[in-house]
Parts: sequence; structure tokens; C-alpha cells
Amino acid sequence: MNAARGVIRRPAGEVDPYKFWSDYYRTHDQDAMQLRESLRILNGSEKFVEVHAMLTGYLTHRAGNREPWMYEALALSTEMIHGRPEDIKTSLNYAADLAKRTHNPNDLVSAADKLYLKGYFDRVGDLLDEAAGKVPHRSEPLVMSINLAQKTKDPVRMADSVERLLALGWPGQDDYFRLESRKQVEQLAGTLKEEGRESEATTLLDRLARSEARDVYIRLTWDGDADYDLVVTEPLGATASKSFPRTVFGGSVIKNGYGKHPDDVYVCPRGFDGEYTVRISMVYSDPEKPATRLTLETITHEGSDREEKKIHTLAPADPQVKPIVVKLEGGRRKAVLPFLSPAAAMESVTSGENKKKATPPHTPTQAPPAARGVR
Repeated sequence: MNAARGVIRRPAGEVDPYKFWSDYYRTHDQDAMQLRESLRILNGSEKFVEVHAMLTGYLTHRAGNREPWMYEALALSTEMIHGRPEDIKTSLNYAADLAKRTHNPNDLVSAADKLYLKGYFDRVGDLLDEAAGKVPHRSEPLVMSINLAQKTKDPVRMADSVERLLALGWPGQDDYFRLESRKQVEQLAGTLKEEGRESEATTLLDRLARSEARDVYIRLTWDGDADYDLVVTEPLGATASKSFPRTVFGGSVIKNGYGKHPDDVYVCPRGFDGEYTVRISMVYSDPEKPATRLTLETITHEGSDREEKKIHTLAPADPQVKPIVVKLEGGRRKAVLPFLSPAAAMESVTSGENKKKATPPHTPTQAPPAARGVR
């Protein structure tokens, strides 16, 4: 038996892996990280029966150490050894039970994902709803909820999920999410009409129009080869900028252009009433092709019958002299978001830009790359 680095291997002479691992875990403990490493090694060797036996023994005798991922791993290993579908479903339901106990959004989303991918939809919505409530600044629970609504033909869930998704700006992903959300709603509305559910389809489309409206929209463009940054201070004091693209009050710098892409955009789809103070910071301007004019477009209640648009034309030196104030009345934000550190915010932007083409709202979260076994 090799216990190096906490990794346990069954001696070659032991014939029955299920008996060995049951006996072992009856008298020995192993923490979750050690178990994960042991499983990783076995999985890399394609010893899927061994994986299943180890997990079965561990979960039977080490009840105090159970974590949701272990039951997800058990379900996958059951599938790899061609076990019974009902056993796979039972394991995933145990994973969901533990996720509901931990209330950890990562656990909730992961359990929902595995159930969704196997077509067991009954519990997915509840798991995603709790996760979305705990981490409203993360898109995954809402994107998955849109997937679920499409699959189950649920117009209420679709409308609610799209409303929550579009209630925020998404740095690096915003245009994409808005486009794909509309596609999803229109697809479901078409299905409902085909099934004679005309009133539900109409209500769904009406709710989409309201969801797409934004309380504050600010866009900066310029000529020449230059880089200017939008800095927007919101009514309750938070400031959105390139280095801190989203605030707890709902505002986001969703686009940061430069050079041949002279386009910065700030949005607050659901904002608090008050004054939004806009400052413009010059990062660089090529002296051989300098900026000569900046254009600031501001819109309140964009996309609604109360829309009000203003265009400000500025000389490059003007922004440092006098900030521009946008006043919002009738804002729709009701709650403050959880605090997200600048580092985490920037990481989410980078991650979003890398993933937006790989994981569209109409595609469920992908199965694990190591789908032949347990990671």
C-alpha cells in the first residue's frame, strides 16, 4: 500500500476492489484533497472500476467528509462502468442534496449542471435560483436557467432569467448576452405559438422589451489614434472605470476601446436615482494622428417611451475642465450588489472575453473534458 502524499493504492494481490476499499475506509480516514488526488491518478490510468469502488467505500464509511463533487464523481464513474441509469440519477440527487446544505453557489451550479446534462430537470431550477440569488453578479446560473427554460418550454422562467441577466452590464460580454438572450426568447416564443400558447408568447416578448431597456447608457467615441477612458461616479458614490468595471450599484464599463477601436461604453441597466458624473481621462494620443474631437452620447431610459438622448461634442482638452452630469429619475434598481474586488472583477472580464464564443446561452455548460472518467 503506497501512502505517499496521501495517495492510497490497492495492493496488486487484492482481487475484489469493493471489499478492499470498504474495509480500508471502515478503519482509515482520508481528507477530500487526498481522495481527489487518488481518484485523479486512477482515472488517468483508466481504472474506472477502481474509481467506483474507492468512492463507494469512502462515501459509505466516511460520511462526515462527504462533499457534493464526490457524488458527481460517483455518477460519472457509474456511467463509465456501464452501471444502471437509476444509480447515476441517485448519485446526482445526493450531490444536489449536499449542495443545498452547503449553500455554496459553486456546488449548486455544478450539481445543477450535471443533472441538466443527464436530462434530470426536476431539481435544476431550484438549484440555479438559489445560486443566482447568492451571486447575482455571476452569469452562469442565469445562463443555465435560460437553457433550462428553453428545454422545458417555460416562458416564466425564461422571462425572469433574461430580466435578471440584462439587469446588469457585463464587461466584455454585454452585446453578446443581449443578442443571445433575444434569440432565446424569440425561439421559445415561436415554439409557444406553434403549440397554441399565443398569450404566453406575447407576454414573453413584452417582458423582453422591458428587460432590454436600460436606465443609463453612456458612450464615448473619438477620432484620431488615441485612447480615452470613461470614469463614471454614480449617485451613491461608487465609481466605474477600466480598472474597476462594475460597481455594487449596478453600473458597468462594458467596453473599453483604443486606437482603431475608439469606443468606450458605460451602462447602468437598473440604476438608482441621482446624478451620474462623467469624467474622461486621456491615456494617450498619437501626436502624428491626434484626436481632435470627442463625442459623448448620454441616454436615460434607453429603449423605453421615456428615452432622452443628448450629444456632447468636446475638444480633447475639455474633459479635464468640467465633468458632464447625467441625471436619472425613475431608476429601477432596488438592491445593492455584493461587493466584488477589483481583481476578481478584472478576472471575470478576462474570462468572459475568452469564453463568450465557447459557451453561448443556448449551449449548456460543457461536460468535463475528462468525460471518460472522474477528475
